Amino acid sequence: MIKKFSVLLVLTVLALTLGARNLFAKGGGEKSDGSGTITLRFAWWGSDARHKATLAAIDKYQQLHPNIRIEGEYSAIDTYYSRLVTQFSGGTAPDIIQIDYPWITDFAAQGNFLENFNDYKNLVDLSKFDASYLQGWCMNGNRLEGIPFALNGYTMFYNKKAVDMAGIDLNTDSKWSWDKLVSEGEKFAAKYPDYIFLHSDPQTLEKNIFKPYLIQTYGGEYINSDLTLPFGRPNLVQTYRFMLSLLDKKLIQSVSDTAAYDGKIDQNPIWANGKAALCIRWTSDISQLMNSNVEILTARLPVITGSTDTAINTKPSMLATVYSGSKYKEEAFKFINWIILETEALDIVTDVRGVPAAASSRDYLASKNKLNPALVQAVAVAAANAGSPQNGYNDNAEITSISTDILMKLLYKQISPEQAADEYLQRVGDKLKSMK
Repeated sequence: MIKKFSVLLVLTVLALTLGARNLFAKGGGEKSDGSGTITLRFAWWGSDARHKATLAAIDKYQQLHPNIRIEGEYSAIDTYYSRLVTQFSGGTAPDIIQIDYPWITDFAAQGNFLENFNDYKNLVDLSKFDASYLQGWCMNGNRLEGIPFALNGYTMFYNKKAVDMAGIDLNTDSKWSWDKLVSEGEKFAAKYPDYIFLHSDPQTLEKNIFKPYLIQTYGGEYINSDLTLPFGRPNLVQTYRFMLSLLDKKLIQSVSDTAAYDGKIDQNPIWANGKAALCIRWTSDISQLMNSNVEILTARLPVITGSTDTAINTKPSMLATVYSGSKYKEEAFKFINWIILETEALDIVTDVRGVPAAASSRDYLASKNKLNPALVQAVAVAAANAGSPQNGYNDNAEITSISTDILMKLLYKQISPEQAADEYLQRVGDKLKSMK
């Protein structure tokens, strides 16, 4: 009896111990269930199409590697960055993380959270990527802390139906100046007052029009690596005057009309109903902007006549990174190599993150007719006219917030271009000083 009780006690303690281990594992990051199965966490943001394709790829990888389990943590972009910062500070970040390229700079200022791909060349085939592109966009000092899923770039999409209706001579080879855009827009607005010539939202106005126009006035980086400004008041005044002219000439909607669609530009009825002619966005936005009322084609982003820099940002469309706190770094790198470079994965994920950055992946998908032709064209136009590479401060969230706030004041006509320039220099200058 005592012997039987002892056996039951041992079994009970063993069961409780295993149960506690599993309960603890559920609350942490990477884990093994004791049978040799390793669990990794993979975080990304994106559309429903990206979520479904990525989950299908994960299922395939788990079939090929029965000892690996991958938990997907996917969401919209809205709270992704702030949640990731919280996870880094608490030591609970996922093993594999999709990030935007400027975040490398942001995270480096707070700690060493991302692994160096150069230390894992035996697991990730870096030869498949253009070395100069990696150097320009994916580095933290001499550390390669991410590799690009795909290519991205500023481009000018146009609604073929609206452009043809107005008789505008615009095609893939067109290289408009901003003056040309304004002159064509004035004629369009006069003839079709119920249409909008240049579709926009606050994000588009700041990131995709204000910023490249400003850079075109001088050429180079938006923010110097030493956290100083490479431009002065005259550049800002010229740029703010141009932005105000778009509103005054009725080429864009008022910001009060577009505020509700900020970050959801495709949902604005003007675009959804095919009643806009142009839209300056990232190439990766094309699938989001396509609908039955809009046939999208691509032309080069307008450039100031005589500018030495197109300011066409051709940044990566998301980077794959590995958390430095991961217990299973090698397994994480192996998965990244597979999902970005291997044909079994490419057949599933196709172009849900854009046109692949690795030439071999692009060529494979093209041979299988699995790339959106409009997306390929958009990326080709942007890449052929690329401007200066930008460091991580180009899309710094705090600087962008200040810049957007000032631009909105201007477009609400609360301040003049000159006052906007002075406020920008003061507020952004103060922010850069605090970041040194």
